[in-house]
This record gives sequence, C-alpha cells and structure tokens, in this order.
Amino acid sequence: MSDPRHLIETAASRARPSRRRPEESVEPTSTDAPMPAAEEDVNAPYGLRSAERAWQLLDKPLQRTGYRLRPRYRTGWVGSWVGTKKKAESCEDSIRMGHVPVIMDAVRISDGAQVLLKMWNDNERDGPELHALRYFSHSSRINDPCNHCVPLLDCFTFPGAQRFFKAMLVEPLLRDWRYPPFLMVAEALSFMLQAIEGLEYMHSHSFFHGDIHSGNIMMDPKDMFPKGFHGAFNWSFRARAREKRGPSRTRLQVPVKYYWIDFGSSRQLEGENRLVAPGWAAWRAPEMDGESENLFDPFKADVYALGLTLLTEIQRRTRLDFVIPTLIGMIAENPNDRPTMAEVKLAFKSLLAGLTPRQLRTRIGWSDDDSFYIRPMDRMVYIRLLWHSYRYGLPKDVRSKPKAPWWKLYPRH
Repeated sequence: MSDPRHLIETAASRARPSRRRPEESVEPTSTDAPMPAAEEDVNAPYGLRSAERAWQLLDKPLQRTGYRLRPRYRTGWVGSWVGTKKKAESCEDSIRMGHVPVIMDAVRISDGAQVLLKMWNDNERDGPELHALRYFSHSSRINDPCNHCVPLLDCFTFPGAQRFFKAMLVEPLLRDWRYPPFLMVAEALSFMLQAIEGLEYMHSHSFFHGDIHSGNIMMDPKDMFPKGFHGAFNWSFRARAREKRGPSRTRLQVPVKYYWIDFGSSRQLEGENRLVAPGWAAWRAPEMDGESENLFDPFKADVYALGLTLLTEIQRRTRLDFVIPTLIGMIAENPNDRPTMAEVKLAFKSLLAGLTPRQLRTRIGWSDDDSFYIRPMDRMVYIRLLWHSYRYGLPKDVRSKPKAPWWKLYPRH
C-alpha cells in the first residue's frame, strides 16, 4: 500500500492553483500608495493608503448606522505618535488594513461586539455570497447545531456609495483557528468534526462551498477572549505581535464553535444537474484541470479540498496520525471513489466512538519539536489544559457517551 504521507504531499503539490486570484494580483496597485504624498503627510510613513482612505470616508455614515471603526479610520485622524517621542510602529493606530481592501474590522456601538464589515458587489465573484449568508442565517436554520456557516448579522446600503459597492455585510469578527494552536488531541478532533459537520450541512441543503482551504475556516473567539482582541489580528503580523498574552480561557473551559466563511464561490444546485465549469480555488481537485469547458461535480471537489486541508494540517502535527486512514479516501484521484460528506461524517464519528479519554487527552506537538526541551511554554499550556480536561471535561462533541452502570444492563421484573 502506498505511503499515505506521500499521497498527501503529491496531492497537495498538484492541487495548488497555477495562477493567483484576481484580487490578489502581484502587480502594485493603488492600494499600495500612501495618500497624500509621504512628504505632505504628518503620519508618514504610516499614512493612510488609498483603500484605507475609502474606509475613512465611511466613518461617519457607519457611526450613524451603529458601527465604529478603529481610531486610524476616524475622520481627521492623526497618528498618536505625532508630536511625541513614541515610536510609530509601537502604536496601535499605525497598523494598516490587510491585503483585501473590501473587509474591515469594527465595533458594534450598541453592545461593543467586534464585527467584520465587508463591501459586497453583485458580480460573478462575490454575488452568490449574500444568498448563501441569508439562507443559512434564516431563523429556521441559524440555531441548528450542525450549521457552521458564519451568520449574517446585518446588511445595509449607502446610497452615495452604490457605484463602488452595492451593500455592506456585517458578520461577527472571527479569529484564525490556528491561534492559539491545538495542544491536545481532543481540541484538534473537535475542530475537524465541526469542519466536516458544517460542510455536510451545506451539502445537505444542496450548497457547495467552492473554495475550501484552511483560511476559510475560522473560530468564534468571544468566549476565549472575553475582552476581545485586535481587529487586524487575522491579517497583520504586527497586530499578532502586540498580543502579549494568550487567551484568558482555554477551549476546554468554554465550547468553541468553528465557522465556514467566504461563500463567493458557493452555489445552490438542486435537481440532477450538479455539474459546473472550473473556477478559481485554493485547492484544485484533479478533475478541475484541463479545459475550462470540462464540467465537474463541485460537491465531490469540496470533499477533495476539505480532505486535503485537514490532511496537510495533520501532517505537521505529531500524534494525530491515527486520523489519516479515516480521511485519506477524501483525496482519491477519481471523484467517484470519494465518499460523500455524510459518509465522511459517519466514519469520523465512528472513529471518535472508539477513542478513550486517555487518547483524547494526549499531547500533540509539531513535527519538528518532539524533544522534551523544545517549546517549554507549550508544555506549560498543555499542563493547564490537562487540568481543565478533568475540571471541565473534554469537549462534548468528541467524547464517547459513558457506558451505563452494570446494574442497568439487566431488566427489572
């Protein structure tokens, strides 16, 4: 039998797209240029770029709608370091927006909740997203525990900005699921189960995702970080560097929910016609190669992409190898040989049912740090996790149901 690690590495090397996504062009764009010119800007070299200036123009309209941007994007902003001896790079308001100019973090004024704002356009690339968000945020589905699609909190328009974007979407501000990293098997399995469960839920409603990769799965951090975190954390290394301390709570103290995001490539296909033409995707299934006229089943491609996403992450972590046989069929080259998401979910739950609490509490690390003397802070955090696993219990979604006491196995007469 072929080495599964070799199969994963081969599949990953083939599945990467050969061209970049349109909005991530390698050519310099206007968003890279400070505005106004650096010599005229008191905030230089950390002045607003043109894409940031667009958000600053929305500051007051957004406040009237109930949302507040970071100080950097307030009307008339001057850097907090200007006229002082502070270093600009040490000041929070010198942190720029990410490489995607249509999204921005903000705060909902009514309750202080952190949110994500997204400029939405009804075009081929982004148009389907609003339909998917509204569908899965409907009152009949929003509270379904199997629904892991990011909820749509609000949607509104600015009449004066219609030529730039059609609507502003509001979602909860989620966090990269890799920070803090998993240190216990139970944490990683809960993440994998929720990712599988969420995609299976989408497929059961005839939606495919279309662009599955690790960046399109996020976690709801509000219970782990009750005081919040920097809004640019997900896309700014400087924002991450400012985070001196980890979460005040662990994943075992508070249940963590993981969400699917970015439904710009999603479609709802009902009936027997479930074939589409290839588009851009971070992980491309083998059947997506070749001529653009070649139609393929996007649901089977979703299975492939999620399998590759999970398997490549498992490859980098120690003591998770036992999961590979359950997921390896997802990256079969022939789409007809891949399981459905319902079958994947069933197989994964069967795997979980056979694990003992001791196995779930096992420490996981990185492929290059299996020495006892490496990453001592991780070991300290793991000891805390181990204590929490007894005090608060293991995640409910991955632990086996306790067996009934022996005296209940015999019927009473």
